[in-house]
Amino acid sequence: MKDLDWNDLHYFNAVAREGSLAKAAQALGVTHSTVFRRINQLEETLGVRLFDRLQEGYRLTDLGEEMLRYSDQVAATVDDLQRMLDNHNDELKGAIQVTAPHNFAYHYLPPLIAQFQALYPDIRIHLIASNADLNLSRREADLAIRATHTPPEHWVGQKLLSLGWAAYASPDYIARQGGSVTGLEHQQLILAEPNLQHIRAFQWADAQVHQGKGRHSKVVARCNDLMAMSALAVNGAGIALLPDDQFKPQLTRLFSLPAEFKSDIWVLMHPDLRGCKRLLLFKQFISEQLRQDPVLQNYGAVEQTTIFT
Repeated sequence: MKDLDWNDLHYFNAVAREGSLAKAAQALGVTHSTVFRRINQLEETLGVRLFDRLQEGYRLTDLGEEMLRYSDQVAATVDDLQRMLDNHNDELKGAIQVTAPHNFAYHYLPPLIAQFQALYPDIRIHLIASNADLNLSRREADLAIRATHTPPEHWVGQKLLSLGWAAYASPDYIARQGGSVTGLEHQQLILAEPNLQHIRAFQWADAQVHQGKGRHSKVVARCNDLMAMSALAVNGAGIALLPDDQFKPQLTRLFSLPAEFKSDIWVLMHPDLRGCKRLLLFKQFISEQLRQDPVLQNYGAVEQTTIFT
């Protein structure tokens, strides 16, 4: 047997958890082909088959199940060691893995990352655009930007901003409705798939459709992604409920949703990394820059940062 590359265990653990190469690649922020190559490399090194390749995905063999118990322990130990070293590293260089929702990663972080790297060229940013709950304990990310009203108690971080929600539609759609839209009744609606049903705005919208003033409306589409909803609305498919950061000049704001529907955006990290200078520097930088964002200021989304420990 050849010497084992311990980095391959991260790929093995990810595929074992996610059940497919594509989902593992998304969780790790790498390409499908990279995960495929590393899994094949690991099996070749060990001289055993760890996964059954099925039409519906990758399933652990009996030996793979047994190996997972050990590899989880090894990965956790290595991650603990890496966090300990990072926490005592005062140098402003190295890598930061940042995960953020798709709309945030596509619209707000790219210019901020470019500015940050111009100031600190020895710090590399790895951006993972994902709405998945990545595990900070497993070092799947160093910083997680997430929309949540109740951040996990075992993480530390800052609330960056609160985003209001509103109903949006294209001018073409509004014209087809007679030039005025004041509610959801008798409208075409773009609503959420189950993965977004934890968001209060979508819970309210579905309640309206089933028992409220939206009962006479038609749900023309459901999406698992806010950017897809926004694109459908831009093309005149119907009304979409969107947070303020999804504002586009091609859309008209119809009416705002109540303040209790706001989404709090947090930047979170593992508590063992509170002393890591490069992480704290990046977190402070994006927080300050977001307070100056003209779109977010226009809707009053930016708030004073609250720190929890």
